Amino acid sequence: MKIPMLISTLLMLFFLSSSAHAGDDYKVIFETMDCSGNTGFATVGADEIYKMNNGDCTDPNDPAKRLKQLLVHDGSGSYKVYNLTQDEARNVMMELKEYMKSRKGILDRSEAVIISH
Repeated sequence: MKIPMLISTLLMLFFLSSSAHAGDDYKVIFETMDCSGNTGFATVGADEIYKMNNGDCTDPNDPAKRLKQLLVHDGSGSYKVYNLTQDEARNVMMELKEYMKSRKGILDRSEAVIISH
């Protein structure tokens, strides 16, 4: 009788722990551009973003503007750097502000608890 109880308890713990990880962090998708004009896309977690800086080079499509650098925590104590156009940097900042406003709204409207790991 103890073995079936143990197995069912272990299965329940497994499913609860796996469902807790199913709700991944909010992801931000953006277009990147390097100093020579090559473009690409990147996806990062909103909570991994550290800050936005001025970049080291100008925008190849608009030499009057500088590229921006997005610094993202890489998990080892340093940062991964993404270059973005000023317009794309503005879009990322607006998306992050909307996301944080939504999180705050949830807390203001209910007794919900946001758990981040």
